[in-house]
Amino acid sequence: MKTIYFILALITLSACHKDALTENPPNPPVDYTGDTTVLDTTINLIGEVWVITDYRIGELGPIIPISDTIQFIDNHNYSYSQMPSTYSFYVTASSYSLTLNNTPWGNLSGSMFTYNIAQGIVNGIKFHDITMGSSNGSDYYLWMHRL
Repeated sequence: MKTIYFILALITLSACHKDALTENPPNPPVDYTGDTTVLDTTINLIGEVWVITDYRIGELGPIIPISDTIQFIDNHNYSYSQMPSTYSFYVTASSYSLTLNNTPWGNLSGSMFTYNIAQGIVNGIKFHDITMGSSNGSDYYLWMHRL
């Protein structure tokens, strides 16, 4: 019985044919020339100047008048009353997320809608302080308009 298994194994192994290995040439490199910046090409704030006319701390605080200018320079840089800083602006599911870094209230993040950007008017939209290490958890409501 062992002899039969040995003969079958020998026939099976001798019937196998292994092709010689040949090297495959590597694929040529492909240049990627696209822009990796996250930016909605139809709506952006580049070159726009906005004025913050009022703000409120919390939902029930008094509305405080102010006149601070925001100038959006490029995709990531803006100036707040001529003080340079960075921002981010990108599309979300139903709005545009705007994060303004280094404002007098900290790093503020909020949602603007297409209407706000198209009309150049923001009436009391909530921005949340996302400054690292900040424990105040305050919401700030801003009133702005585009010049």
